[in-house]
Amino acid sequence: MLNDGGVLAFQVPANHERPSHLLLDELCGSERWKNLLEGVRANHVREPNWYADELGTLGLQSIVWQTTYLHRLAGVNPVLEWVKGTTLRQILDRLDPEQREAFLAEYGARLRRAYPARDGMTMFPFTRTFVVAAGTTRSG
Repeated sequence: MLNDGGVLAFQVPANHERPSHLLLDELCGSERWKNLLEGVRANHVREPNWYADELGTLGLQSIVWQTTYLHRLAGVNPVLEWVKGTTLRQILDRLDPEQREAFLAEYGARLRRAYPARDGMTMFPFTRTFVVAAGTTRSG
């Protein structure tokens, strides 16, 4: 609930159409991993228009936009390291240590092909959806 005149602002990652997430979904659904990782998806967010529509049904006026940041990452497999802190957490939690190591090796190889290093840096485009909403939300 928002107080009258209150503002709700949030941002969510929206990289689900990029190789980092598409490759992850593909790997989770592969013969080797699908039984262990059934129901896991890299995409947990909605398209921008969904947020605007949902907030509109609550009587809120919203502004929704996306921005893609081009991160310059260093390291042997920096995109893998990046997603370990977010997207991969739900997956790694389901696997025992040996399975984790095998999964990370396989996914890491796919990421290195999708995001090759150039001059010691890996370019990683990462999109985020931003939402700012305001309005009267009194009920009754």
